[in-house]
Amino acid sequence: MTNAGSHAKTILDTRGSQSRKGRMQSRQLPPRQRRTKWPRSLQLPGGRIVEVRAREPASDGGARPSCLFAEARALFEGGELALYEGDVAVEAASLSLAEFHALRAIATRLGWLDEETIEIECRNCEAAIEARPCESLPLGPFVDAELIDPEIDVTLDTGDAHPIEPIRLPKGGRAATVRLGPVTLGQALPLHRALAKPALRVTPSVVRAMGVRALGDERDPAAIARALARCTDAQFGAVTDLFLAAHYPPRLAAPIVCPSCGSRNDVDAPYDREFEPEGVLEGEAPRRGEADEAFPSLDAFDAFAREVAEPLLDRAPGPEIALVIDGDVPACDDGGEPLMGSYTPGHEGDSHGPTRSPELTLYYRTFAAMWREDGPYDWEGEVRDTIEHELEHHVYALEGHDPKDEEERDEIAREAERVVGKKALVRAGASAFAADLRDFWKRTWILWIVGLIVVVISVLASR
Repeated sequence: MTNAGSHAKTILDTRGSQSRKGRMQSRQLPPRQRRTKWPRSLQLPGGRIVEVRAREPASDGGARPSCLFAEARALFEGGELALYEGDVAVEAASLSLAEFHALRAIATRLGWLDEETIEIECRNCEAAIEARPCESLPLGPFVDAELIDPEIDVTLDTGDAHPIEPIRLPKGGRAATVRLGPVTLGQALPLHRALAKPALRVTPSVVRAMGVRALGDERDPAAIARALARCTDAQFGAVTDLFLAAHYPPRLAAPIVCPSCGSRNDVDAPYDREFEPEGVLEGEAPRRGEADEAFPSLDAFDAFAREVAEPLLDRAPGPEIALVIDGDVPACDDGGEPLMGSYTPGHEGDSHGPTRSPELTLYYRTFAAMWREDGPYDWEGEVRDTIEHELEHHVYALEGHDPKDEEERDEIAREAERVVGKKALVRAGASAFAADLRDFWKRTWILWIVGLIVVVISVLASR
C-alpha cells in the first residue's frame, strides 16, 4: 500500500515485546563465523574511548571464575583481549558495569563470544521471531564516538533516591525509596558468583555488589540484605529493574525486524542479564493486565470512529473519502512502527484498473495495543486526532505536495541516525553506491568493450 502520509506512534517500549516468560528454550546455534577484527577504537557508555588489542592469554589460560558472564570476564581479565585508554592499560575489574556489558555485546557481535538463539513475539503481529540479538547490534555509534543521545545513551541516575513499593525493614517501618551507587566489574563479582548458583541468596556482599547504598534511611548492608531476602518477588523486582536501568543504557538493544509484518522489535543485546525485567519502573504507566477497564470492542471502536469521521469527511474537499477500520495486523511505517492511521490517495481508472477513491484507514489493533501495554488513555481523543491528521494528508495530496509526509519521513531518518549512527549510514550509502556501480559494470561490461573496439577501429580508419 502506498501512503501519501501516515500517522505513527510508538505503542510501547518496543523491548516490552520480548517477554521472557514462556519463551522457547534457548539453544546453541551452529558455530559463529570466524572472529572479526576489533575496530581501531570504541566509545563506551559514559564517554570513555578505549582500544581493544589482542594478546597472549595469561599462562594459567585465563582461569574462569565460577560466575555469571564467566566467558566474557575471562576474555578481558587476563584473557585474549587487553584494553587501553591511550597508551595506558585499563584493568578489566575497573570497568563500570555499563562499560563491561557494552564490551560483552560488541565481543559477541564480532564473534569473540558465542550467542544463543532466542524466540520473541512480534509486538505487532504476534508472530514468533528467532534471533541472535547481538548479531544485529548497530556498532556505528560505538565506533564513531556518537554515544551522545540524551535518551538512549544514559543510565539511571545513581545519585537519586528512587521510589519503590514500600519494603518492610528489620528494625521496623518501611522503606519507600532505594538509592543505588556505581558498580565496577570487580565490585560486582560477589553478585555474579551468587547468580551462578541455583538460588540467589541475598547477603551483605550481594547488596554491596548490587550497589544498593540505602533502602529508605537504612544504610546497613546486613539490614538491607535481610529486608530484600524477606520482601515479595514484586518488591524485589522493582529494585532489580532499577539495577538494570542503572547499568544497561537503552542503546544496548538490537532492532529486529519482523519478517511477517515489518515491525521493528528492539531486543536487549546482550540478552542475558543479571536479572529478568520484572515490574514497573518509577513513573511508568500500568502494564499489561493491570488496567481495570477493557478496551472497546472492534464494533464499538468502528461505530465511534464513523460517528466522529462523518462530519469531517463531509467537509473535506475533493472526491469522497472512504473510511476503513482495519481490525487485522496494522501496517508499519518505513521505520517499523505500527500505524495508528494512514491515508492512500485515489486515482482515476484506466485500461489497467478501475477508479479508486481516496482511503483513510484506522488500525484498531494499534489503539488496542497502546491500551494493553501502557494502560487506559483517551482513545476517543486519539481517534479524532488521527482522523484530522490523515485529512491533512488528503488536502496536501490534492495540492500535489505533502510537507507533512516529508516531516514524517525526516523523523524516521532521524531515528535511524540515532540508532545506527550518522557516519555508519553515510558509509552504508557509499557502499550501496559502489555495489550498484559494480553491478552495473558486471551487466554492461561487454557493451563497453564493444564500444571501445568500435572507437578504436574508427580512429584507425580515419588515419
